[in-house]
Amino acid sequence: MSLALILVRWLHLSASILLASLFLFEAAIFVPAVRKPTTGIGHHQIHRLTCRAALWTLLVALISWFAWSWLVASTMTGDDLVECFQTGDWLTVLTRTQFGHIWLFRVIVSLVFGIILWLAAWTSGRRSYFQATLVGLSAIELASLAWVGHAAAGTGPFGIVHLLGDALHLLASAFWPGALAPLIAFLILLLKSSRVDAIGLAGPVVRRFSASSLMAVAVMALTGLLNSIFMVGSFRALLTSAYGQLLVSKLILFFVMVGFGAWNLFLLKPRLAVDLPNMNVADQKSAIRSLLWNVLCEVGLGAAVILIVAALGITPPPLH
Repeated sequence: MSLALILVRWLHLSASILLASLFLFEAAIFVPAVRKPTTGIGHHQIHRLTCRAALWTLLVALISWFAWSWLVASTMTGDDLVECFQTGDWLTVLTRTQFGHIWLFRVIVSLVFGIILWLAAWTSGRRSYFQATLVGLSAIELASLAWVGHAAAGTGPFGIVHLLGDALHLLASAFWPGALAPLIAFLILLLKSSRVDAIGLAGPVVRRFSASSLMAVAVMALTGLLNSIFMVGSFRALLTSAYGQLLVSKLILFFVMVGFGAWNLFLLKPRLAVDLPNMNVADQKSAIRSLLWNVLCEVGLGAAVILIVAALGITPPPLH
């Protein structure tokens, strides 16, 4: 049961982060960086791909969210998975517990998000109203996960600070490592293109992504430290408790990811041309290809980090 819950939590966390990342990448990174339309990769193409990916991601998020509630209800009541439905305990958990209230709230937000996403996918071109609404709803859906974690058990002013810090940590993850996934799709599109103006988009987009990811790393480091203070409390507990050991594993992977990010920032990003007329297409594609492989490694490490976060969510922290 514990393994199933960890895997379901991992799947839902990944889908929720990706859902927010897709629209944040489009609205905060791609569109501002690409101010002039190109004949290769334009706003309409990116918007269409974003909506299609978001529809499938939303489906995964909803299915995994239902599975999460089912497993939690089984754990709370002591019933097996079949008995949860037969006895009605699943509905009792959803209507009479804090987890259930958050579950219902997030389902409503996801359904509204799905309707607006469907409308946005069928509109021609980019609609700023739809885009802003989708960014906001996906951010709410992601941040609300803080209310089903350990931070929700806190009380008083410190509990509120912990809860808000956890929500901010989740939102920052949508910029990094979450936005690495749409960045990969964007780089693949560039490698498939033969147009110079399209390939030249790599420089401004990657530079803007680097700036946002640096801020995200700083926010995640600060909020992660805050969470450790509330959850672990001491260096001894960090090394001796199961929660602390998982947290150390997460930190190691996090710093390895930061190392890959630094490699991209200081060695690969400078190779991307800034001046389009003087760009060498072969060199530009070689730099994009190298960057793509590094970003793929970062995504793999990020998936492992989210798996550890999923395990931390069902592991009692030392200070609880």
